[in-house]
Amino acid sequence: MKIRFSAPRDEIRSDLETVAHALKVLFGFGFGVVLLFFVFWWDARLDSPFAETGPTEIIQSLLLLASSALFFLEARRSPETRNALILAGGLLGCMLIREQDYYFDMIAHGCWKWPAFALAGVCLAQAARSPRQTLAALAKLIRWRYFPFLLSGVVIVLAYSRLFGMSALWNPLLPDGDWRPTKNAVEESSELLGYAFIFSSALLLRRGKA
Repeated sequence: MKIRFSAPRDEIRSDLETVAHALKVLFGFGFGVVLLFFVFWWDARLDSPFAETGPTEIIQSLLLLASSALFFLEARRSPETRNALILAGGLLGCMLIREQDYYFDMIAHGCWKWPAFALAGVCLAQAARSPRQTLAALAKLIRWRYFPFLLSGVVIVLAYSRLFGMSALWNPLLPDGDWRPTKNAVEESSELLGYAFIFSSALLLRRGKA
């Protein structure tokens, strides 16, 4: 009798754990959306909304810095995916450097490219030392259950926010010349959402969520 009823109990427990996990993820996303809304509301009420030195830009940089650091830290303790995590951390690090172009331009226009190239070169050189291991590490990272979080965040930042932040899109919609604040609001808030996805993936990876 114990054998007959143990399987259903295990299945019920597994189903409950799956539902509970989904509810936790849903709660996490809901809480994150509320936080993003308050950041948007805060920035929109400033005299210069969504400026380079505003709260949205600062939080974007902090999320990128934390995400890149988490990927590099995880690379130290995960030999099987080390090269893939180094590449991911390097990509996020280059994105972080690019986000600081406002400050780098105070030194020289386009100055951000040189530290970004240097970081990219170091990470690519590390990955090129063992191509077979790098390929296997990338495949394992892609099979990770939360990889879509990372991929979605990167796509939102590099594609969605850029496309929906094009002046050619907003100028016809707001022909009176008041389109730039709206464009900046949509572009920067989209980037912030993407960085939130990336940070969530980095946090889950560091916590060892398979």
